[in-house]
Amino acid sequence: MAEELNFAAWLRSGDIQTSIRKCQELFNSGVFSSAGISNPLFEPAVVTLLINLNDLLGKSNKDEMRVAVTDHVELSDKIKDVTDLIRECRNAACHIGSGEHLFEGIGKFTFNVISGLSPNAFHLNGINLGCDFADDIAVYYGEKRVYLRRHLLLALEAVSKNYPPAH
Repeated sequence: MAEELNFAAWLRSGDIQTSIRKCQELFNSGVFSSAGISNPLFEPAVVTLLINLNDLLGKSNKDEMRVAVTDHVELSDKIKDVTDLIRECRNAACHIGSGEHLFEGIGKFTFNVISGLSPNAFHLNGINLGCDFADDIAVYYGEKRVYLRRHLLLALEAVSKNYPPAH
């Protein structure tokens, strides 16, 4: 029994380190640049990042090390911190037919990307949507805005500290 638990823990640890490495490689690839947003691989890279980060943040939460940053996170009933934001964006990215893409009063608003300071890039139903930072890229899934640096990179750095590689 103890052997099975050790093996499961070893597998889980390997999954965690693989997910961290995949996310780090994506950030180091250069695809997440203002020039990269027109690359057809930009969206799959964001989706892969969301999938892996969601898994990492879920494990970190289960291990009582929740990444609970709220800076620049639009809070709602479902979203209390960056962990929730990434989960909701991952759900929208992976479930195309879900209501996660809906923007109230507008319809679908899926994977709209704004690079650099442009707080009024979209004006929908009297609401301005955009990117509030010159050094970041905002991605919208419905009403949810996730920033590549301020949310995804920050979450990766935080969760990486929770799971340092074994030597």
